[in-house]
Amino acid sequence: MNLIILSMKLLEGLRRSFESATKDPLKAQRAILLQYLQRNKNTEYGRKHNFAAIRSIEEYRNAVPLNSYETLRPYVDKMTKGEANILTRDKVVFFGATSGTTNKPKLIPTTHYSERKKEELMNLWSYYISRDHPDVLDGKILAIVSPEVEGTTDSGIPFGAESGYSYRMLPKPIMNLYALPYEVFEIEDYEARHYAILRISIEQNITTIATLNPNMIVLLCRKIERWQNMIISDIEHGSLSDSLKITPAIRKAMKNRLKPNPDRARELKEIIENHGRLLPRHFWPEMKLIECWQGGMMKLYLQELDNYFGRVPKRDIGCVSTEARASIPITDETSSGVLAIQTNFYEFIPKDGPDNAARNTLVCTQLEINKEYFIVVTTAGGLYRYNIDDIIKVTGFFNKTPLIEFVQKGLGASSLAGEKLYEAHINETMTRVLQKEKVLIDFFCAVAQPSDGPRYSFLIEFSGSTPTRERAGSVLASIEEELRIQNREYDFVRNAQLLDSPVLKLLKKGSFENYRLKRIAEGAQEGQFKAPQLTNNPDFEKNFDIEMVIQLSDPPA
Repeated sequence: MNLIILSMKLLEGLRRSFESATKDPLKAQRAILLQYLQRNKNTEYGRKHNFAAIRSIEEYRNAVPLNSYETLRPYVDKMTKGEANILTRDKVVFFGATSGTTNKPKLIPTTHYSERKKEELMNLWSYYISRDHPDVLDGKILAIVSPEVEGTTDSGIPFGAESGYSYRMLPKPIMNLYALPYEVFEIEDYEARHYAILRISIEQNITTIATLNPNMIVLLCRKIERWQNMIISDIEHGSLSDSLKITPAIRKAMKNRLKPNPDRARELKEIIENHGRLLPRHFWPEMKLIECWQGGMMKLYLQELDNYFGRVPKRDIGCVSTEARASIPITDETSSGVLAIQTNFYEFIPKDGPDNAARNTLVCTQLEINKEYFIVVTTAGGLYRYNIDDIIKVTGFFNKTPLIEFVQKGLGASSLAGEKLYEAHINETMTRVLQKEKVLIDFFCAVAQPSDGPRYSFLIEFSGSTPTRERAGSVLASIEEELRIQNREYDFVRNAQLLDSPVLKLLKKGSFENYRLKRIAEGAQEGQFKAPQLTNNPDFEKNFDIEMVIQLSDPPA
């Protein structure tokens, strides 16, 4: 409690400054934009677009084009090779890695300056949590992140998951509040990693859980019953099962923290005797808060969390991507957060606007409640007028500043478990699969199925005769293999067991033609009709007659 009171006192000035800024958000936005432009006016990008002469938001929009990652990739490539003063004057210390619309990963620059700006935002988020949950740190924090380093650039700069990087860089006094050592997240075998997370955390008094994806929490909860006896034995003896695939170095680092704890083991055995199984609401009875995404498709997982934890309050982490953290949730049980107007400069493109809307972006004071927009950011890390391809919805206002919530990845995109899958990935995957398998098809579509797995169903109508189950299974295996190549995040969430294996649903002959005629009868223009190659509508498959369903694990016929 004393730590909470102290932190709130230290952050009170930051809170006052932020809430004051929300009363005149356009003034705050202009200030942060000009601050970043002035800071980086002598960079290669700043000189090219004459940052030094820009004095207004309108001048900025006229001088700098809208960017995607591909338009900025040549600049980032120079930075990965060690060249300085390209997008930002500040030294790059890390690249956050994420998938784009191609199979080349996006590398997002991180500097100490951009880290400080994000830290200010995280401190604000923590302030509002502490205000509403003053006992949240009575126990330990169970934070679940991805491994920090996946590799290094040509110049030796590490790249990987920004969440892991931030976790490893925590000051030691703060790190003592966390239940897990960073080494847990470096365990390559996911079964072993999941077991280690549960074995170490169940021994402790956890009062808050923090992770982006609630699906990860659900996945761990589903595995507890299978491992509960082994977990209790390990806690009793201070061990970590030798059956786990863990390298000697990581095992040694973790074992140094473990001691026999027969009292806790006895408590857990009593829970099983009284309730039949271990459930978080029984072994973590002092849980105060779950911190995770609540928007988009995450609502399905939140319902299942209640089965394991009971009615524990939930606080959204905000609109967060590798590129930018854009909102600050300040209340529980909502995916909405206040636009982070002192951290990035934002522009917005109406989702349903005219084709030329991108040339007339809106600022935050022009947004309307219940309308949806693509969000464009200018950041402390050297991204300028960068279209993240995230769609947000305005749900209200805090003073005069919009409250926003994440709706989905851009049009023609899906993200059931963080995979950020685009139609471009599906198209390239199917092109390569058809070449490899030497088959012809009349139609295909990948359908996101959030409640069935979650997983993707591939609807395919083959040309000619219907393939055998064995032949169709080979096509499905190739789809899975190629998707992992085309999208690094898809490969990650599949390995992490956050996404189930895809299924192939063979359509009866003529199914696509019947659907096409139906859509034209409903008013679609025949010459402009285009069926989706990827859809977030799980009911889309009801438009077709399904002849056969192939599971990835089906044995050859």
